[in-house]
Amino acid sequence: MNQQQLRRIGAGFCGTVWSATETGSAFKREDGGPSRSLLHDFRTHQHILHCMHTRHNVNIPLCHGFIKSTDDWWMDNRDQRYCPPRISSQILSSETNRDCLIRPYLGRRRIRPTSGRFSAFSLRNYPLHLDQMEEIGIPEGDVLRYARTMAKALAQLHWMARIDGNDVEFVLASPSKHLDKATPAESWDNALGRHEMWMFDFDLARNMSMDEQGTRQAANAFLKNDPYYPRPHQDPPLWTAFREQYLTTSEDCLRNEANQTLRELPPLFIHLVEEFNVANGH
Repeated sequence: MNQQQLRRIGAGFCGTVWSATETGSAFKREDGGPSRSLLHDFRTHQHILHCMHTRHNVNIPLCHGFIKSTDDWWMDNRDQRYCPPRISSQILSSETNRDCLIRPYLGRRRIRPTSGRFSAFSLRNYPLHLDQMEEIGIPEGDVLRYARTMAKALAQLHWMARIDGNDVEFVLASPSKHLDKATPAESWDNALGRHEMWMFDFDLARNMSMDEQGTRQAANAFLKNDPYYPRPHQDPPLWTAFREQYLTTSEDCLRNEANQTLRELPPLFIHLVEEFNVANGH
């Protein structure tokens, strides 16, 4: 495959991501920060797919798969509320904005919503905060389902794959077309159009020991990640939905464990997160 057949669709600390338009395949290139390892990302990704195999209801890309939005989808959803009006046509016609990922930030509201002079705007990795979800009319029930889907995925990551989840990303994007698994992915059809949730980027995720130390490692990863997850102080009903789903899924993951101490670790994880919340005055 020659250079002209590849198109850059994204970039991060680990590297850049390229797409072959004809096949829909994606390639991640290690040209990011010197401390990031694409090999580790690949191995951890493969391990997670093996451990969680058909049970996850969040999408995890196959190592040879890529999903992108279509021109038709965007033409049906022209109302870009958070795009400066003077550049909306430019954004719609932009080649780079064909590759859209929405970051659902359930753990943050914007302190001071802005508009006007600052016109930088991109549909790539767009952070959609909780207050924005309310503004554009995403139903409360859908937001609760976002939270529960994240909780299921995180619990399975912790107690099936035994990975701390450090710096993993959750995004809303087009529905899966090529993933074959017994558990169907959660899907939504609201102000964002029809979409599903995806989880990826595992280059900073690490193995966690099945003890208190490993659980504290997972809690620290949770607290320092981007604010995808609900927080106890931000929206108590949303946190309750996340909390209950996390504990239910964790119990299911550890159902066959004879070691009672191991089964006490998920409640410890929740306690550590809530304890941090109280200690910081929330």
